[in-house]
Amino acid sequence: MKSLQPKNEHGKWNECDLIERLCHALDIARLAIEHLASEGYTNRKNPAKNIRPEKIVSETAVLLVSASSLIDHPQVGERIRCIAEQLVPNARSKRVMLGLCLEPTVLWDYALPHICLTRIGYPDSVFDELLRVSLESQARAGRERVPYRVLEQEWIAKAWLDPKVIRRPTSRSIARLSILSCPMDLLGATRDDIYAFTHALMYVTDFNLRPARLPRRRDVILGEADVLLARCLDDEDYDLAGEVLLSWPLTGKTWSTTAAFAFRVLAHVEDQAAFLPTPSTQISEIKALEGIERTKYLLATAYHTAYVMGLVCAAALRPGCAPPGTIPLDGAKPGTASQVMRLLDADGQSPHWQREFDHLTEPEADALSGFLLNVALRRRAACRDFEGLRTLLDLAYDLDLANTPSMSQAAEMLIRLTICATAVGCPQADNLHTPENSPPHSDMPVKTVENI
Repeated sequence: MKSLQPKNEHGKWNECDLIERLCHALDIARLAIEHLASEGYTNRKNPAKNIRPEKIVSETAVLLVSASSLIDHPQVGERIRCIAEQLVPNARSKRVMLGLCLEPTVLWDYALPHICLTRIGYPDSVFDELLRVSLESQARAGRERVPYRVLEQEWIAKAWLDPKVIRRPTSRSIARLSILSCPMDLLGATRDDIYAFTHALMYVTDFNLRPARLPRRRDVILGEADVLLARCLDDEDYDLAGEVLLSWPLTGKTWSTTAAFAFRVLAHVEDQAAFLPTPSTQISEIKALEGIERTKYLLATAYHTAYVMGLVCAAALRPGCAPPGTIPLDGAKPGTASQVMRLLDADGQSPHWQREFDHLTEPEADALSGFLLNVALRRRAACRDFEGLRTLLDLAYDLDLANTPSMSQAAEMLIRLTICATAVGCPQADNLHTPENSPPHSDMPVKTVENI
């Protein structure tokens, strides 16, 4: 895996750099198919890290579809064709076709790589016929799925039914059942909740190739994505951070200040490590392995984050979707960042993003005050530091930075805690009051995501 060098110019991220990063992801995809597609990966020390071959084949096929709009670019097109030819025998293997026969309830999962290949110009009539027969099975709908998985199934089905036709809109009734249709719990969301958010957005927008209407306003959804992105960066969860970053190019909206900063962080981490690291990749295990086993371990633990970066770059290369090469200064309030950083510095943490942050100019840092507040809010909520939450809300109101969904939810949490503490006679109730600059609880106009 080669090392990449950052190349960004004033105003927008350099297109050549985005192409190079996408090609880097495709090169890793080629290696993953070569070494893992036939048998997957088995980790004898930790079976939880085992990877089924179908997962690798399916995710590689999705990467090819997302990059297909750039197939006319010589570097990208050559790689897509090479990987597609490698993928064909794995996507339509005897094992996959037998799966269609025996498990019609998951037929779209088995058929996904075939459908992606068909979509980029590699059809197979025999596989199509078996898929048609499987669709006529009585049991084909005999499995219940959560809404974002239903959206996934619909996305796959429509890609097969009309691969060359402008996409029919995603069922709005299904989209309204997904996590995209209502405010997320921004202070207490699980990783699975964020995963559901990012994947629902991918399927509804069709990776920005043929997007459908979203169940809520884009600016509202992206306001939540800003908060989720701050959390992922602070956790150094680059897999999920990359998926959240997709929210901007997939919706065609201008990248927020937080999103622009996050892309810079991910790009520079990738430059230093030659891939985006994950908690699954252990240096000690790498050193203990040699030859092909070491290569397989690296691919198995890091291929997904590489694919995610490829998805981000492919989406960003569509017209008008590139991230800015500099931090936007719109709305920057002089001196605000230093006030929030004093609170964060007291935590004694030093994630990767902070090293990147330290190289910013004062105006750039001030433009990211909202990001810093989101990081601080999440840390305080995670450790149940409710007095710290109140302090942050007071500061946000003083800095005129409180009009965000995360601040609104934090204020609501303190109101609930105040009522609870009073009801159970908690002696700390007085420390859980709402922010000093807020009206009394009885008539406090708590902001919701819808009216921000």
